[in-house]
Amino acid sequence: MAIPSFVDRARLTVSAGNGGHGCASVHREKFKPLGGPDGGNGGNGGSVVLRADPGLTTLVDYHRQSVRKAENGQPGMGGHRNGANGQDIVLLVPQGTIVTDEQSGHLLADLGEVDEVVVATGGKGGLGNAALASAARKAPGFALLGEEGETRIIDLELKVLADIGLVGYPSAGKSSLIAAISAAKPKIADYPFTTLIPNLGVVVAGETTFTVADVPGLIEGASEGRGLGHDFWA
Repeated sequence: MAIPSFVDRARLTVSAGNGGHGCASVHREKFKPLGGPDGGNGGNGGSVVLRADPGLTTLVDYHRQSVRKAENGQPGMGGHRNGANGQDIVLLVPQGTIVTDEQSGHLLADLGEVDEVVVATGGKGGLGNAALASAARKAPGFALLGEEGETRIIDLELKVLADIGLVGYPSAGKSSLIAAISAAKPKIADYPFTTLIPNLGVVVAGETTFTVADVPGLIEGASEGRGLGHDFWA
């Protein structure tokens, strides 16, 4: 089955990286067997970030439910060496993408209003025994485990952003018009619902530039869901 080139909804499972474990280590030298704790801290896990990209127009990269995971933090080591932080993963989506939490339905971000959002936060790295030393416990023989990164399922929905929308009956010539006034190349035929997905065309008129959307034909009962009514007019 072919994957469509225009996809305006997608569901994505995102997992941030786990924090690295702290290290329990004691510094040792030839004539100094107990030189004190020197275990380093674990690195923080990477986060998952959604970033708006004005050059994208579809969510096709996330068409099927997909899992995207950031890197785990590295464990601490002896010699006061901290583990490296995990790399964030940045997912590019079209400008105007709405991001919601699938479980709660809570709006996480409108990427038409902000440029990026962290949708899963990486876990904190665990402290090594050097960081846990105190006056009361000068040489702790333990370290802390790193925290787990956040995992969630998110829904992405792309708002079609246009300055002008062409509204009319099926086969009224909307696609022909947008093809004539812009560089868009919509499918044109003489039967209803040739246009199944929105076509966007950029029109340049002197110093003025605007975007026109050619959407599926409007038929009687579209507000009740007839035809493609609820898909495009809700």
